Amino acid sequence: EDKYLEDDAHFLATLQQAFGERAGKFVAAGRRGAYPLTRVLADKQADGRCVIIGNAAHTLHPVAGQGFNLCMRDAHVLAQMMSAQVLKGADIGDPTLLKRYEKARLSDQKRVIRFCDAVVHGFTHPNPAVKLARNVALIAFDKLPNIKPLVANYAMGLKS
Repeated sequence: EDKYLEDDAHFLATLQQAFGERAGKFVAAGRRGAYPLTRVLADKQADGRCVIIGNAAHTLHPVAGQGFNLCMRDAHVLAQMMSAQVLKGADIGDPTLLKRYEKARLSDQKRVIRFCDAVVHGFTHPNPAVKLARNVALIAFDKLPNIKPLVANYAMGLKS
């Protein structure tokens, strides 16, 4: 078992060292648990009159809040498709509509999952060459004009 999960004093000391005095003095810790950060993409997001969206359909590493952004885009697309059905007087639970939703979202979902996996891989890979490439990329990201908006648009699923 991980020492951080068992020993309050060790956990508090480590937390205090990581935060310094910015968050004040840590004096107590509650029960802790560990949950693995794993990527999940549902085999099916639409079946019959049922559709799953957001974290029920795809769970990814919480890097840069991309899972939340993806969930919002899922909800937006589904709401638009259902609104169009309502305006036509059609069934919002039509299995054909829900399959169209699933197909419409898959490309964006896979793109974001690849992006998040690449970022996580870049920051966790032990190879010194990968670390060097990551550091060079971070410097370029910080110094090159107009690169931040391009990356932000990509992360938000906007066309650049």
